[in-house]
Amino acid sequence: MSPVNGQMLVREVVPRLRAAARSIPKIGCEDDEEIVQDATLMAARMMESAEKAGQKFSGSNIAYYAARAARSGRRSYYTGRSDVMSPGCQIAGKARHESLDDEIVFEVGEPATLHDVVAPFGGDARECDPAEEAARNLDWQAFLASHPPRHRTAILVLVDGGTMREAGKLCGLKDSAAANLKRRIAADLIEFFGQDVIRRLLDGCRPGWESDLRQSRERHLCHVSAGREAAMCVPC
Repeated sequence: MSPVNGQMLVREVVPRLRAAARSIPKIGCEDDEEIVQDATLMAARMMESAEKAGQKFSGSNIAYYAARAARSGRRSYYTGRSDVMSPGCQIAGKARHESLDDEIVFEVGEPATLHDVVAPFGGDARECDPAEEAARNLDWQAFLASHPPRHRTAILVLVDGGTMREAGKLCGLKDSAAANLKRRIAADLIEFFGQDVIRRLLDGCRPGWESDLRQSRERHLCHVSAGREAAMCVPC
């Protein structure tokens, strides 16, 4: 872009875009300042393209078309309407964004959130319950603090996937002493956390609220299926 057109962009186009930003529909977290920045980039592209083509233009014309493009949902990073994240798609009513924290109510009357609905269950789950994970971290810190430095070093090596021989070398122990330390750490784990907690972790048991939500979802599906079967049995 030539210096003359650069001055036109700053002095003539941007002020007009700032004035028009209030009337441009906002999507999501967009604000007037973000709309001005995006429309300025589109205006600069228009000016550069027209300049290369040898066409004449004015600042008012560029500002008009840039604001019109932004008002229709076009953005500098995408101009189509087929992407659900595109403002144009949402302005056209083809898509709507919902917060995962929004509360919904099943037909059986039990409340939940969209995050709970789309969260995986069972053996395929990869996301831990935040409350259970936080409590487990606190217990783990308390367990480490209750042991001398040599024991903590060995425990952290094992947690990182190392062998007891490697932990023994860091602690200055021979293989026999390292094996005894490993058995003592295992006994301390069972004594501190309890056999039930250790068994739950090894079996991959999920928090109780997930099973309650899964049962609620299953009852909801059964209720819907029963209603469909009853509708099919009604004579025409």
